[in-house]
Amino acid sequence: MNKKPLYLITGAASIVLGILCGCDRKLAVLLCGIGLFIYGVGELLHWHERRKAGAASVWALAGAFLAIAFGILILAGNNVGQSAARFLLISLSIWLMAQGVLETLGAIMYRKAMTTEDLGVQAPGSGAAMVTGVIMVVLGILGLISPVFAGYSVWIWIVLELIVSGVRLILRARSTGILEGHN
Repeated sequence: MNKKPLYLITGAASIVLGILCGCDRKLAVLLCGIGLFIYGVGELLHWHERRKAGAASVWALAGAFLAIAFGILILAGNNVGQSAARFLLISLSIWLMAQGVLETLGAIMYRKAMTTEDLGVQAPGSGAAMVTGVIMVVLGILGLISPVFAGYSVWIWIVLELIVSGVRLILRARSTGILEGHN
């Protein structure tokens, strides 16, 4: 099955949602839920490609399921009270830290598995994934320090992650044929 159109569609949707979140913070809660869900689906697609290439990790799969679960939780709890909103921000801060660690570990494992001398290249996107993972951990820690930081940390992460994930998904569409050719 050709997954390039799925990568392109989810990547473009992720970029559009990231831009919308950056323009209007009031939309951020709804878009965060949708974005996390799309991000999780995209990561599941990428995990499948990694598995075919022999570089899949349980960490990447766990991160995809976490994103989908939190996306559904946010969408289901969109009309919650103030204390529930604080709980959601703290939960998202914890998720940011956990996902950041998973993202970093997954990128390291992917880089080790996909770095080959005969191709003369390292795993595409693994460096960016490591940097993104570290940023997520820092934003998660800031989110736990203060409710004000939590709101801004989650908002900044939403914007950055959606746009970066969208770009990565579009780049994966371009490299999908390379991975499929080595199976």
